[in-house]
Amino acid sequence: MKIYIVNITPQSLKNKINLFKQDYEFSEKIKYELNSIDYGLHIIQDNKIHLVESTFNTDYQLIKNYENVDLLIDKSNYKLIPVKSQMPVNYVITIHHVFEFKVLKNSKLSLIIECLEETENFVKKLIPVNFYFNYNNDNLDLKDTFFQEEFNVFLSKLN
Repeated sequence: MKIYIVNITPQSLKNKINLFKQDYEFSEKIKYELNSIDYGLHIIQDNKIHLVESTFNTDYQLIKNYENVDLLIDKSNYKLIPVKSQMPVNYVITIHHVFEFKVLKNSKLSLIIECLEETENFVKKLIPVNFYFNYNNDNLDLKDTFFQEEFNVFLSKLN
């Protein structure tokens, strides 16, 4: 399940990624997105190609004023279909660096920050374009002590 904070923009995280790297457990993956008019959205991650198929059984919930921020809870189900053939011929590729931050290694809550890789004057820059919390539980209990503590730790750095 993904949890978005509506009140905070991804651009505001530009100078905070290094702070998160210093303070929390983190991993970084590179994800390639191939967008083709004829063949849809493909993702290359961990040397595997997948076609993204959304079931479009969207399940959203908006929670107003939780810890002074508005939350969008996204329980939509996205299916990744392995592609065994070649990639589409005509496509636009974007390179994303996906950072996952956790307070502890076994935490159920993690902060995901996706950055576009741009090159300017031969210098690679990472531009935050999306961020959300990933919660590894089917049911979200906002009153759960562990959730509240970890969420507030991240929220203190985001503000």
